[in-house]
Amino acid sequence: MADCTKEPLFCQLQCEHNELESSPGLPFRQLLDAKRILRALDRAGVTFRERVFSPLVTIWASLSQVISGKDSSCQDGVSRVIADRVARGKRPCSTDTSSYCTARGRLPEQVLVDLTREIGQELHQQAPTEWLSKGRRTVLVDGSTASMDDTEANQEEYPQSTNQKKGLGFPILRFVVMLSLSVGTVLECAVGSCRGKKTGEQSLFRQMWDALRAGDILVADRLYDCYRDIAMLRIRGIDVVFGKKPSRHCDFRRGRRLGSRDHVVTWKKPGYDASRYDSRSDWETLPESMEMREVCITIRRPGYPTRSVAVVTTILDPEQYSAKELTDLFAQRWHCELDLRSIKRSLSMHHLSSRSPQMVRKELWLHLLAYNLIRVRMAQAASLHDQTPRCLSFTATMKLIHNFAHLLSTRDHDEHHRVEAELLAVIADCILDHRPDRQEPRAVKKRQQKYSYLTTPRPKAPPTKQLAT
Repeated sequence: MADCTKEPLFCQLQCEHNELESSPGLPFRQLLDAKRILRALDRAGVTFRERVFSPLVTIWASLSQVISGKDSSCQDGVSRVIADRVARGKRPCSTDTSSYCTARGRLPEQVLVDLTREIGQELHQQAPTEWLSKGRRTVLVDGSTASMDDTEANQEEYPQSTNQKKGLGFPILRFVVMLSLSVGTVLECAVGSCRGKKTGEQSLFRQMWDALRAGDILVADRLYDCYRDIAMLRIRGIDVVFGKKPSRHCDFRRGRRLGSRDHVVTWKKPGYDASRYDSRSDWETLPESMEMREVCITIRRPGYPTRSVAVVTTILDPEQYSAKELTDLFAQRWHCELDLRSIKRSLSMHHLSSRSPQMVRKELWLHLLAYNLIRVRMAQAASLHDQTPRCLSFTATMKLIHNFAHLLSTRDHDEHHRVEAELLAVIADCILDHRPDRQEPRAVKKRQQKYSYLTTPRPKAPPTKQLAT
């Protein structure tokens, strides 16, 4: 990254950090201190020279751009830096976005990855006991997709769906995330394309096992019900609570009975399949059998169809977790869906506007970093006001952080802490409504403005006829 000055890197960062103490437009400065960023830059071997868009300013501006919403742009990020410089008595920089975009391109992806993982894991490990599931840390895992701008480079690395004609679709990437159940932070993320060998959710999931620690409980849907993965996770000391695949036969008349529709059975190792393993030795290292607990409950609610929920788990002791406690824990897997919705909709990550694969990945990690920083604020508010992070509104917290940013820029130390305390108190008041019987159709009332769909690439499409006036 450019030429290194003789001044030590830490001194440069510390100087910038002190100057940013009065920044009116960079809302995450209190949660990302200079020392944390210094460690990430040092691990990535980053050196830089003094300039307007240094790594620290670039990270601040990029995060503020993420939190601004779907209408944000690089011009918005530059305008915040200009406001910051004017507030500190400096000359405004140019409104041209080219320097800012170049600085974003110079910023190593690994710096954003390290910051996201560090903040997510730190809050996850610091969660108080009352936020945990019977004193054990629980991790959720699920996958999703995001589209990006249609460029040749993006199409080559993240090709579009085969159901769409060339020139009419958008490149799509697949990402799988591990999330903390207690505090909601992203612990790890794996990214890949939606087509090709070893690009499925399970393959990406296996890349993230190092983020788990012995004693954790992993909760996921029935896609992850796989003998190989359960056996390997069990060796690592990790318990799983997965949905049961419909293809897996379950006979409650067999095995060691623990209760009504609750038993322990022995699973046999499946035969070798070359398409599922990198080598035969990987298959041979798996245990020949393992004991698994299968639980099934029937849910009956007035006005709703009766349905059954089946769960498989490595937690065999019914005194540690009863059948109902296991199914209640599995029901909290839905938080993963809500968290992905917050990341993709509230933070507008459903479409990434970068035009190269490298910048697409950086943009994705910037969204995850901003998401984790918002979760830090939610955890702070919950801890101070006897709440739990899961009962607070993510979208409301995001808006409050954005709107309080200029108030937190005061130079007076006591006044700053007063405003910050008020911010946390208001966040703690944004409690989610409990609506267990809510039922609404997946439809909208307001009609959207209609446009025709492209059936040929835009350069080849005929011009639209103008209506007579």
